[in-house]
Amino acid sequence: MPLLTTGLFENTAVSGVRPSSTLSVLISNDDVISVSVQIEGFFQSGTTKILYVQELFILAAGAVAQRNYFAQFDAFEFQFNVSSQAVEVSAWGKDAAGNLTTAHRAVAEEVDLV
Repeated sequence: MPLLTTGLFENTAVSGVRPSSTLSVLISNDDVISVSVQIEGFFQSGTTKILYVQELFILAAGAVAQRNYFAQFDAFEFQFNVSSQAVEVSAWGKDAAGNLTTAHRAVAEEVDLV
């Protein structure tokens, strides 16, 4: 099963405002069968990664799922364990107004295979 990661996003507040307050994740199943998707979100506390999101679901063939997660941490990372290489994942940070944050983006080609 492929394990994908966004890598660690730095999200330090500037003048009391973080660049991203949420992370929007888009998952596309381009396979001809249903796949399982496990999403884990971590925030960094000192030198330790702490799990704060854990979700497992089945995504039908040809389907797309969107999830939104709290991201108001100094640093965070998301990992995706998928049962098919035909699954594509992209993630975008959003500010408090819901605008995309280009500093926190990982399109399908940029989500790293672990």
